[in-house]
Amino acid sequence: MHFGTAGWRGIVGQELTFRKIRLATQAIIDVLRQDRPDARLILVGFDTRMLSEKFARSAAQVVAGNGLEARLPSRDIPAPALSSAILELGADAGILFTASHNPPEYNGLKYYTADGVLAPKATTDRIESRFGELEPSFADVFIPRPDLLGSFCPKPTYLDRLQKLIDWDAIRAAGLSVAVDPLYGTTREYLDHILLENGVRVSVIHNTRDPFFGGYAPECTSANLTRLRDLMRQNGADLGLSTDGDGDRFGILDQGARLKDSSIIIGLLLDYLARRRGLKGRVGRTLATSHLVDAVAREHGMDVIETPVGFKNFGPFFVEGSLEFAAEESAGLGWRSYLPERDGTLACLLVLEMVSVEGENLVTLTQELFRRVGTFYFRRHQVPLTRKLENLLERRRAQEWHEINGWKIVSTDLRDGLKLNFEGDSWILIRKAGTEPKLRIYVEAQTKEEMRTLMHLAKKLLTNWRLGHV
Repeated sequence: MHFGTAGWRGIVGQELTFRKIRLATQAIIDVLRQDRPDARLILVGFDTRMLSEKFARSAAQVVAGNGLEARLPSRDIPAPALSSAILELGADAGILFTASHNPPEYNGLKYYTADGVLAPKATTDRIESRFGELEPSFADVFIPRPDLLGSFCPKPTYLDRLQKLIDWDAIRAAGLSVAVDPLYGTTREYLDHILLENGVRVSVIHNTRDPFFGGYAPECTSANLTRLRDLMRQNGADLGLSTDGDGDRFGILDQGARLKDSSIIIGLLLDYLARRRGLKGRVGRTLATSHLVDAVAREHGMDVIETPVGFKNFGPFFVEGSLEFAAEESAGLGWRSYLPERDGTLACLLVLEMVSVEGENLVTLTQELFRRVGTFYFRRHQVPLTRKLENLLERRRAQEWHEINGWKIVSTDLRDGLKLNFEGDSWILIRKAGTEPKLRIYVEAQTKEEMRTLMHLAKKLLTNWRLGHV
């Protein structure tokens, strides 16, 4: 059992079995009781994936068998809705069975604390350790306690949070039309529901439950949003809004039905919230996130903190009140005024509000932002992780870096893979993915040509050992 950047994930029937699910749940309970001896309630949710609901029921039985109350929803729920319910009901913890944007053969679980945030690494490390201690002699037998099995419905309170946060008057006045694609995931009847309730013209696709997500991973990529693109053109929609499998990431199609880079959306929303909604305080981003965040923050006098990849790293800062806004390149965005967690539905609604208030499309808004803070061109590439690539990355991390192919290196960061920062706010990051066997390469530069050059250079670092060798 290993918690990556956002939970424990694996292929169903191989890494994830019912026995391992029950064992993991027991390990979670044991660690929870060390931290909260008077713990009484755990919420257990699930997404639309194969066996998610049955995994959740099995885990809930383990919780009840330990003398704690377990509550289950009647249907699949978005990840941020579980976070909202933990805060609403004063639960001691939450477990969500999901593999987020991974392919259909994957499943997994996310563990939330009483603060409604993903458990920090210090906690998940202890759960992994306890799992290892229990595994050799795990009896896998529990006394049924139906009296401790209950239910909960997070939808009303969750949607009420969004209802109070978004400027619906501005949205209605703009009269925009939107197309929505929940990718067969958990935000169906959530995102489209709140839009329809507020008089927005909405057309929806993929709004049924499908454990196989139409045969592809429920990720907001350009290829996966082809049907949404067609729907926009067919209906003349002004925006396309999409969320991933468990609803904590977003995908936005602009007026031309083109997928807008999530880094640009994050920069635009940070700028909008600072200018129009009075956002102040510190901003967080991960190592792999565009430095456009830094440029926008500087313009508005805000400080930036940088963390390793994984939105869970922002949780403690949100809880203590020292962070107001946080983002990660994989289309994750959180605003403390709403919830201390990322939320794809929130991001979609804020984009709709921003376009409505500003009276401009996303292309024009991007051009204006770049005019004020400078241009940033970001790209991510990934390849299957092999032992050879893993070993090469470790050798690269052990090197001393000063210059590579004429690019002067001003700093090196080894907190999560290898990040090389160059003069002029350009950079390369190479790291192992935390949720699947992939090696990811990220680059950013101030021109498209430099961005392409850096991506070519980053790929050569993984194929030509002599390049950059000291």
